[in-house]
Amino acid sequence: MHGKRGQAGIEYVILTGLLLFFFIPLIHYSLQESNNAIKNSQLDSYVNRLAKSIDAVHSIGPGSSEIVIITVPKGVTESSFSDCSFEGINEFVLKVGMYGGISDVHASVKPCLYGELPITHGTYHLKVLSINETAINISWGS
Repeated sequence: MHGKRGQAGIEYVILTGLLLFFFIPLIHYSLQESNNAIKNSQLDSYVNRLAKSIDAVHSIGPGSSEIVIITVPKGVTESSFSDCSFEGINEFVLKVGMYGGISDVHASVKPCLYGELPITHGTYHLKVLSINETAINISWGS
């Protein structure tokens, strides 16, 4: 009768170990998925706001400008503009490390684009300026 005193304690330790064995990977996976969802949302907001601002400034005409506040999520590795050699196909592209690889996020716009886009994590105020009837300059910083 004295040999079974610690059996309940060992059962609780085993039960706790099994629960941790199953719940830690589940919590890790859900945190990773929620971070990816937030990153996706920030990228969509970045691209959509900037594209709408570019088209709006372009439609108003030369000399018009707009300030767009965007948030760059972690993982953006590169930004680029398409060259204006092909008429009517103008876009900006962000390369983002996501889901174990590099993904491209892009938006098509009407005018040719010049300048640069930030890729460092943070919130930025981008100035979108219409240079002439066919070109937009994007700048940020001081």
